[in-house]
Amino acid sequence: MSETQTQAVRRCAIAGLLIAGAVLYSSWVLAFFLNSGEGGFEGFASQLAATDQRYGILYRSGDLLTGIVLFVAAVLGLTLTPRRFLTTVGWGALGVFAVGTVADSRLPLRCSKPACEAAQAPLTHQWHALTSTVSVTAAVVSAVAFIIAIFVYRAPRAMWWSGLAVVVLFLVGTLWMLVGVDDPSGSHSWLGFAQRVELLSMSGWMVLVAATLLSDRAWRDVHGVTAASAASAPASP
Repeated sequence: MSETQTQAVRRCAIAGLLIAGAVLYSSWVLAFFLNSGEGGFEGFASQLAATDQRYGILYRSGDLLTGIVLFVAAVLGLTLTPRRFLTTVGWGALGVFAVGTVADSRLPLRCSKPACEAAQAPLTHQWHALTSTVSVTAAVVSAVAFIIAIFVYRAPRAMWWSGLAVVVLFLVGTLWMLVGVDDPSGSHSWLGFAQRVELLSMSGWMVLVAATLLSDRAWRDVHGVTAASAASAPASP
């Protein structure tokens, strides 16, 4: 197998892992079918995976597999693609996100209803909040790094717009949640929908990174692969 063919296989393998991660991370969509009596947007996604939920193990397994798949993708991205500052930050943060997601699945909420939050083990609840915060923060760092790389390294224009759409979706979801949490009426009925918008943008980020691997031009521009670097050392920024 030639070096070019080997590179193509590596690119497809990492892209496939990223797309698989995006699909697995969207396990909350199953709530429309499995939790039909409660509504697909009811509550936060973490509540679907609570230990008192009938299908909680399914959503926890989805998060676990997401973390494992994306951790492998991050390791391969760091070791098999040329080192450029922005993409290296992106791969590294993706790995942190993966580890945080695995931890999130192993430290689920004990209760899915706001009324019984007080009955949850304080330490377990705090650990879950910590792992969730680490995951989301790492996801933001990775997404921002890759999206900036798409602009700075002059990827195809279609990817510029895709990156902008991911950013807009995430900002809309985040601002919506902030406004909803501070709603003086105490009505948080739309927070679940706002969080799903955030989660959708995060899946979009994974697919976007996969696209930079599958596109020949983006592979050269974003990841810095040249004919020389494909056969020797990683390219510099």
